[in-house]
Amino acid sequence: MPPSRTQDKHSNAESSSSKQKRHYQRKNQQEEESSTTPGVQKVKAALRQTRRLLAKDTLAADVRVETERRLKALELELQQAELAKKERGFAQRYHKIKFFERQKVTRKLKQVKKGLESEDNPASQKKLSSELDDLRVDLNYILHYPKTKKYISLFPPEVRKGEEPSAASLVEAKKTNADREEVRAWIREQMKQSQLPTEPEREVLSHSKAKTGKTQSQKWPQEAGSAALTTVELETVDVPEDDFFGEDDS
Repeated sequence: MPPSRTQDKHSNAESSSSKQKRHYQRKNQQEEESSTTPGVQKVKAALRQTRRLLAKDTLAADVRVETERRLKALELELQQAELAKKERGFAQRYHKIKFFERQKVTRKLKQVKKGLESEDNPASQKKLSSELDDLRVDLNYILHYPKTKKYISLFPPEVRKGEEPSAASLVEAKKTNADREEVRAWIREQMKQSQLPTEPEREVLSHSKAKTGKTQSQKWPQEAGSAALTTVELETVDVPEDDFFGEDDS
């Protein structure tokens, strides 16, 4: 029995609806990609036009010199735009884990400061003071981690879950630990040179500085020429619970 007209209309309506849905999904994806890479495509298009112009044999000498200057300027602009894109991508990817770690370290830091104020034993004071210094390095590590470098967590998943690393992951863990300590050493050096705050907890509490973007990270040696981005993000986000990042009463 042939399908009724009602069935055909219903099928066509579903097909049209699916096409519209896919169209809007592609459109939203394109808008999202373009919003995270402002200027990159425009600069690439300008580069292509400039290179095509330079390829012409009939180009006047003065015009060629000016076009070559423009080419160098566009290449630098593209490099900066792509670097800024990379920074934004890492900032979005690691925002949640940095939020968790900042909360954890800030709470612990407050506890150590409180304990140091009430401690009378010199040996205990020395120990707490050393712990306070390490926590301040950790906080600067979170706040001022190199923007173009993949974030290495202070509290790896296996540590948070109390698991022992497998034999296969020991080599990778060793390299990761070395990379983490390299950034720690850089953070400490920046603090010694007063390039980073010696009391970063004040920066966390200073909402006005965070909102106006007055506090900026120093550049990691490999980040020369990167675009400046605000480093402190104090907005509240909805995140799943994690026992490891809970209260530090113990």
